[in-house]
Amino acid sequence: MNALRFDSWWDRCDRAPLRLGLAAIAALQWALEASQLAWQIHDHAHYREGGALAQALARIPGAAWMLWALATIGLVQLARDRRPVIAGAWALTCFAVFSAWQTQVFGSPSRNAFFPGAALLGWVLGQLWVAAPHDDDNRGLRERMGEAGAIACIAAAYVGSATSKLWVGGLAWADGAMLRALVIKQAPLASWDWLVAIREAIAGSPSLGRALGLATLVIEGGGWVLLLGRGLRTAWALAIVGLHLSITLLCTMPYLEPMALLGLLALPWPRWLHRRGDDDDRGGAQPLPAVSVLLAMVGLAWLLAPWGWRG
Repeated sequence: MNALRFDSWWDRCDRAPLRLGLAAIAALQWALEASQLAWQIHDHAHYREGGALAQALARIPGAAWMLWALATIGLVQLARDRRPVIAGAWALTCFAVFSAWQTQVFGSPSRNAFFPGAALLGWVLGQLWVAAPHDDDNRGLRERMGEAGAIACIAAAYVGSATSKLWVGGLAWADGAMLRALVIKQAPLASWDWLVAIREAIAGSPSLGRALGLATLVIEGGGWVLLLGRGLRTAWALAIVGLHLSITLLCTMPYLEPMALLGLLALPWPRWLHRRGDDDDRGGAQPLPAVSVLLAMVGLAWLLAPWGWRG
């Protein structure tokens, strides 16, 4: 099988903005998680008994912010490209403790933190694939692989989302009944006349509900298109962002994190900003793993994802 050459807007450009953006998105999201946990600890009327981990951490003053600070150390090192695999693994370990704590407190891990964690995991796995993951002379190839891994894990998340809808609800989602019920039960973002009219049209039209339900499955299930050329990646990322914006308007379910990550990884920022790489990207002409390897990474990420939801 021919080797896959990962096509990116960042080819021949320094990928430092990608490292900084990924670290910043993860740090901001987990700062929100830390503040929520820190507040919940003092809300004795509603704090769940949870398990041993939740009870132990609740007895440590400032535990949530201490854990966030430890994770941020890894994120800063990753952003600086200092031992990125070790730094990323360290941050992911801290986030795993966060996730286990949240699961015991709230009954489930944070959905909002899933995508930053998945992208960070992909960045680490991609760089780990390179024979010398800490070699500065090989930085161009390392970071191309990191970008490919981050996009692969995001793609896996969307493919897994579509698959889970079909696995749990069968063809009911494509029928539109579940989508229409979701629109009816959830409050809209605002009471604008045009938005209310759209909600009423969806609620009252089974055919429109079927069309939107099918479109949702196609957009999410087609997440693997993000692995293709940069033009297709940008187009499909915009379609996914449009889906998230529609859900936010109709159901007030904002998923800002995946939209931010897709904007970071899939839009042609180097072309818009006229960036020219002072990084020689020595790995630019080298082939990346075969298509089967990237698809295997997507499949592995999809298989591992459900473990994070078991409480």
